[in-house]
Amino acid sequence: MEGSDSGMIWDEPWTQIALQPGGTTIPPPKTPLEAGQRFEVLLASKLDLGLWADFVGTRWTRQELAQRLEGAFIPCLWFREQLVATCVLRRRPLETTCVLRRRPPIWILETLRAKERQGYGRALLRATIPWLYAADGGPFTMMYVWELSLPGLVSAWTRGWLTSATRLQYGWSWTEDGAPCGFCPGQGWEPLGPRLTLPTLFQDASGSAVVSDSGLGDGWGYISIVRGAPNWSAIAKKGGWRYLWMRSAVGPTGFRWSGEFIVVGALNHRGGPLPSEWITAEIASA
Repeated sequence: MEGSDSGMIWDEPWTQIALQPGGTTIPPPKTPLEAGQRFEVLLASKLDLGLWADFVGTRWTRQELAQRLEGAFIPCLWFREQLVATCVLRRRPLETTCVLRRRPPIWILETLRAKERQGYGRALLRATIPWLYAADGGPFTMMYVWELSLPGLVSAWTRGWLTSATRLQYGWSWTEDGAPCGFCPGQGWEPLGPRLTLPTLFQDASGSAVVSDSGLGDGWGYISIVRGAPNWSAIAKKGGWRYLWMRSAVGPTGFRWSGEFIVVGALNHRGGPLPSEWITAEIASA
């Protein structure tokens, strides 16, 4: 999530109710769009992926984006037929507590992007939340990951925007030569081979990890899940990465804190355990 517009939804009356313990079954109200605005939710097959990629700031090709966005829903806000805000929604499979009772579905919010300081991010989310309720015919839980600097974390906390936080994690980075983190590849870096389009499982005798290319052509691989202590040098070589990054409470051996605070949050959590990690083909934005 981005900090400027995204935080403003926490002031909405329905959101305030949904942040209470146990959440709410009350349908979120639909907010009229302003003149010239249009909201729609599209599948990748119906979206102009070239235009969307330029707006988000990714270097995935149209074909690669179609693969990474398969099964996802893409809310879009247009103003005078120009894309001004978008995000990606991925629905996790329904979980069951017993044969007759199902937990509310969990949606993952990713790749929130909006033109800054014009309220478009807020408008997008205000339209997206009623859509989620209608899509499942009732209550839902929406999870998100919010990357913040220390000043951003303090600002979000003082404004009451962290009420939905379920976990606080940190960003961790690894590089072969042990150079200090700084999200800029070294001069002359070139990928070792064709980049992997989808998250890929790497495993050896010491452990395993699922890693996905950033899609930005910057040499970064993003780790979704790690088990044990796999050989990071071998993983980086196989994936063609110079750097690896992940979020967790504690970094693996050989990783350094990258300076980020990672908030994992849930809107309308109605009980039951929530995941702290998941595997998706998330689209990183520049």
